[in-house]
Amino acid sequence: MVSAGESSGIPATSVLCPKPPLHFCSLHLTPSQVPRAVGVVGLSGGALPREYRVGAGRTVPVVVAVVLATIGVLFPVWTDEEIAGWVKWLVTLGLVAFFAWLVIGSARAATVADAAGLRVRGLVRVRRLAWTEIQDIRVEVNHGAAMNRNAPGLVSYAYGPRGRQVQLMYVDDAHVDLDREIGFLRRVWEERRGDAWAPDAGAADRIGRGEARRLAVMSGISWAMLSFIPLTLLMLLALFTKVPDALKDVLTPWIIMGVGVPVAFLVGTCLSYLRERRTG
Repeated sequence: MVSAGESSGIPATSVLCPKPPLHFCSLHLTPSQVPRAVGVVGLSGGALPREYRVGAGRTVPVVVAVVLATIGVLFPVWTDEEIAGWVKWLVTLGLVAFFAWLVIGSARAATVADAAGLRVRGLVRVRRLAWTEIQDIRVEVNHGAAMNRNAPGLVSYAYGPRGRQVQLMYVDDAHVDLDREIGFLRRVWEERRGDAWAPDAGAADRIGRGEARRLAVMSGISWAMLSFIPLTLLMLLALFTKVPDALKDVLTPWIIMGVGVPVAFLVGTCLSYLRERRTG
């Protein structure tokens, strides 16, 4: 969802609004007809303030998933007669409160670009970056999308002083025309940071190290997942074949998995980080 503030100098604007599942309607609005919050996929014109947030229609699947997950978790709790009644109510209220917080937080999360800078409202806190503080605005691959087919493949980040990374909520390829919106944000940043702006010393290197760490963690997770195959074979080998007595206490399923998986994660993470720093 993108919204634009009113601007008397903008001509009539064509707004594309989603009509599920795959059909679109075109509305031609004059500036006086454009409200401060319009449920649209994109809005041309480049006015500020500009807000990116999830549309109301996209929250319905989230609510359904949360309700089903809540029922799935609570059903065995309430059917277990050995669990005390007060414990059941405590777990139920805590779980409902947690999932409600997730849903409400996701609906309220947004990225707002205005004359002062960027304001990103996440699940926990609001982060602000003045245009003069921003070191870079860039699009990066969302490595977590490999594990969640509904996640955006490309996400965007703003980098503040000392290379501090702030993800721009809902500025991704699943919610907006990413090339256009990032181009717009970069143009505003370059115009509003002023002629006196200069890059923070060492920020580029810190940004590079941060990206290398993120890639290393994802690589480590991949190594850990792939290690399940050889570790499972080793575990079966120890269970169904004769092993030396000295190894019987070592080659137990708990030790094989409990030690092997973390070791694979650490090795993959370290090797990936060293490779990224060397090539980056």
